[in-house]
Amino acid sequence: MEVKTFAPRQVVGISTRTNNHYEQTEGEGHIIQLWQTFNQRYTPLLNQGATLYGIYSHYESDHHGDFKATVATDAAELIAHADKDQALQPQQLNAGRYLSFAAQGEMPQTVIRLWELVWRYFEQTDCPYQRAYLQDIEIYHHSDEVEIAISIL
Repeated sequence: MEVKTFAPRQVVGISTRTNNHYEQTEGEGHIIQLWQTFNQRYTPLLNQGATLYGIYSHYESDHHGDFKATVATDAAELIAHADKDQALQPQQLNAGRYLSFAAQGEMPQTVIRLWELVWRYFEQTDCPYQRAYLQDIEIYHHSDEVEIAISIL
């Protein structure tokens, strides 16, 4: 893991509102459905190698409360397509300090295990960083490589 400073970035994607309890107890949950919809409707419009993002924002409180989940990309071809598709909403990736965790392996199991590591890390009583709960970002660099960037104070 490492601390990174991100510059703002414009993305476009689709969103839903959910919480971790629902995602872990109610079948597939909203986030998996969101990814399936994005992959069916929009991934075919992207050039190979386009970066995909899972964005978690508008936290009600902490990781126990509701939040907004977005699947997005900064690919120019989809940003241009947003004018023709009202489901695609522009969003800003926030500038700021993030604590970044990375893993490689089969998805979605790898990203699920990485989130579990993130939660355990921040639950430590001697954790040197505090989550800001502003915006957290999954960055899919390749189909088998993910980085989770957690906004920190």
